Amino acid sequence: MNPIYNYHERFLALKSEKGIQAESEVILQLIESDAAGLNNYFMAALGMSTLILRFGSVIQLCQKFEDLDEHGDALFLKQILDNLRESLPSDTSWKNLWTLSATDDNWMAPVVKPKNGEALLNRFITFRNRYVHQLIRLEASFLPQIASAVSLFDEMAELTRLFSGGNLVLSEGKFTWQQNEQRIALYPYVQPGQQGEDPYIFQGLYDNKSQAHLLNLRFGDEDIQAASEHLEPKFNPIKEAIRGGAGQVFDHSERIAYYQSCFVGRDREKRAILDFCSGDGDQNILCIKSPAGMGKGALIADVIEQLKQDKTQVLFHFCGAGIQNSLHATLYHYILQGQRQQYWEQTDEIIQRKLERLPSKYIDVIHLFQSLVAENLKLQKNNTSGNLVLLIDGLDEAQVAYAQLKISDWFYTYNEKEEPEEDWRSPSNIRWIFTYRCDYDGKESFYQFPKMKECAQIDLVQPLKGLSPEAVDEAFKDIKVSDEFIKTVIEKAEIS
Repeated sequence: MNPIYNYHERFLALKSEKGIQAESEVILQLIESDAAGLNNYFMAALGMSTLILRFGSVIQLCQKFEDLDEHGDALFLKQILDNLRESLPSDTSWKNLWTLSATDDNWMAPVVKPKNGEALLNRFITFRNRYVHQLIRLEASFLPQIASAVSLFDEMAELTRLFSGGNLVLSEGKFTWQQNEQRIALYPYVQPGQQGEDPYIFQGLYDNKSQAHLLNLRFGDEDIQAASEHLEPKFNPIKEAIRGGAGQVFDHSERIAYYQSCFVGRDREKRAILDFCSGDGDQNILCIKSPAGMGKGALIADVIEQLKQDKTQVLFHFCGAGIQNSLHATLYHYILQGQRQQYWEQTDEIIQRKLERLPSKYIDVIHLFQSLVAENLKLQKNNTSGNLVLLIDGLDEAQVAYAQLKISDWFYTYNEKEEPEEDWRSPSNIRWIFTYRCDYDGKESFYQFPKMKECAQIDLVQPLKGLSPEAVDEAFKDIKVSDEFIKTVIEKAEIS
């Protein structure tokens, strides 16, 4: 069974039967001669489009959830709760989940904003909301909007290709989506009804989150169940993972171990960075940049391990392309890491409540993090420097993942309208380190760090250059390697 097909076929049949086109003259004639037929077409188009949005979101959500490893993904799990449980049900919530879950280019296309205009799903949600609230009506005075809606529905109908060849299969009381030799478990977001085998899709939680409403994918009737039966057992482990109580989020231990195994010949650079980390000067922001392949990751991994050995408090994040590694997610990771390491004073009741239930908005998370590092940092007795080191490796990759978020966002305070109000700078014992790519001449063409007087200058790492012959000789003095290998390492610093 493919529920999309039934809705699509009804849409096409009504469009053909009524001769509907995205032309004002055709629309006006229908308004005057067959308003009921035009209304039926609109109901079919809205039903098809809404199902595409919600069912597509569920398929991708369940696939993404299955693909998470045991360590999870802090931001993605948080967004599941925010959009499915914490907020009132809405099409925007489903669109958010589609955006967060999609990985394939074909699935990403409807939520990617083109150079001119809005993404397809955004346009559909905007129209649907205006139509439902009768800001647009099937009347002659709204001809341009109605004609645009007809074109919009045609675009939405094209998305049915995403579901081509797919089938809902019920086995042992649970539905799976089977498409292109792939099976995705949709439980509990798609369930059979209390009677029969019709599939019902989760719509949202109502009545103080106590009731789950589900909609029949074939006939549109609604089923209501206690949220505690199926949905809450799914959400509870997510809530625990976000709080840090179940597994580790963003575990970078394997990455660090790999990088460390590759670390050679950077003793001077490492020492300079460690001196910065233990320093007390006002210039407490360090940018480390280089072209790809120069060994930034390996250098930083070794610095992190050395800081741990020196008992210096450190929070770190290795970015990677993907929305889960945006600057929003990095802040969550910092907060959760610090909570697990008992870096935060929780005597302030407001801070304690926020740590128990992390805020959703990016600006609110920034404000919480600023408060934690500036006013609620608990220094450990064996931390002789009295510093906290905050480190992001691959800032340019976070930029690729979600370009709207800028690192400069973290260095402002904001008013109630979420507008930047004043510069914010942390105390000098908060030592910031950011790594990112640059050109071979040091020019920051891809990513440019904001100009700040608090930025420290260390020529050895700005930019980080290839390994010197002396460094390579020292690194391989006890290992027999060929001259050609040494030459390659010196030229390209490919051990990284």
